[in-house]
Amino acid sequence: MSCPFQHNKGSPTKNENVAKCHKLVMFMRSSPDAAFLLDKEGKIIYRNKAAQLLFLTNVESMGFCSLFSFSDQSCNCWDELAKKITTSTPSHQSVLVQVDDCTSLEFLAYFVKLPRGMVGHVDGIEDDPFACVYVIPTPDVSEHGKSHESELINKLTEGADDHHHKHMRDVVEASLDPMFSVFESGVIWMANDAAIQLFGYSNSELSGRNISEICEGAREEQKSLHDMNDTSHKDLRATAINRYGMDIPVDISVRLMTSFDCTEEKVYFIHMKDCSLLVEQQAQIKHKDDLCKAMINASFDPMFGIDQRGIIIVVNQAAVSMFGYTEAEFIGHNISMICNEHDAKSHDIHIARYVKTGVKRVVGRKRPLVARRKDGTNFHIELGVSEVNLSNGEKMFCGFVRDTTQQRLDREKMRRQEAVIGEQFFDLSPEDSKSTVKRYPARYTAA
Repeated sequence: MSCPFQHNKGSPTKNENVAKCHKLVMFMRSSPDAAFLLDKEGKIIYRNKAAQLLFLTNVESMGFCSLFSFSDQSCNCWDELAKKITTSTPSHQSVLVQVDDCTSLEFLAYFVKLPRGMVGHVDGIEDDPFACVYVIPTPDVSEHGKSHESELINKLTEGADDHHHKHMRDVVEASLDPMFSVFESGVIWMANDAAIQLFGYSNSELSGRNISEICEGAREEQKSLHDMNDTSHKDLRATAINRYGMDIPVDISVRLMTSFDCTEEKVYFIHMKDCSLLVEQQAQIKHKDDLCKAMINASFDPMFGIDQRGIIIVVNQAAVSMFGYTEAEFIGHNISMICNEHDAKSHDIHIARYVKTGVKRVVGRKRPLVARRKDGTNFHIELGVSEVNLSNGEKMFCGFVRDTTQQRLDREKMRRQEAVIGEQFFDLSPEDSKSTVKRYPARYTAA
């Protein structure tokens, strides 16, 4: 990055000058030395904090030559001084500030002319800055000379870069999760300690490496962000690779930021969250869910699990086969969908009453009911209900259903058979009504 007070080859563009002025003012604010911005008439239009503390005089609309007097009498006229100021090399002048009638303090003032058209619009600065002045105390001008001029240029170039670099580093390190700052090309500029620990690279190994080597998904999101001219993407799951070739599931989030030195270069912040433990836990939960579902489906009897509002949350395959609904049609719907027309109207009332009072009428018992299939046909069942108390304080009810249609048919058939047997073997004729001897069919009398 070039010194903001030196011309590059060709005329600088307005955007370049604006960016440089921003950078200049930001550096002036952080500088421990007193600094001023002057307009073309030599009037002070900005001074930093150090200048305010060192020179307590109200300098609003004050000319620089009014605040300071010059050892070189030929420079007391601003017009003459302005002719000596250049944009390439800072020129220094010995200046005096009158403390009282008898005492004055000597300073060194370094002047640098600013490029034409540098309009910063920073903190109320409306006029075009003409020159920048740094004023430092000195007991002897000869001790500074060109060495201090070089130091000033280095401070303007390297100091500002260090300030922005530190700012960027602070932002990246503030993240508890792995975070990268990446250029538009995908090259990693910075990585925080969390990223170093997760991926096993050193800081120097990560710096300059392309983010696609760490996570191809992050690079694709960065490209997509650029193509859509957007500033941020929602979180998404991707796979990263550490130094040892191991896959690491991560949630990534990409944000576009302009660089902290106010240039046109884009910087992308890529946040990553290690999801290894989460994925492992999800796999364990899924395994337990699959095992539980397999055990439920192994039951020959239809089973329903409902919450305390009567909503079906669990159902097995036996219930699907018995009632004709699919599992998706059951889940999330009220259990009254399998009740007959009479019971369906009052089912939710019964559940609400039990949740409120705790008085058991159906829970823990078996009772005969009439259920309804998807095709609208009614059939007899036996229902057994058990209660489950959940950790959140709510209740869940498990209902086991048994189709008693065949059982009822068998009982009816048995009654009819008993009636037929009784009619054939135990009915007495009128003439034998007084006798205790029973009449048997002819086939038995023949024997």
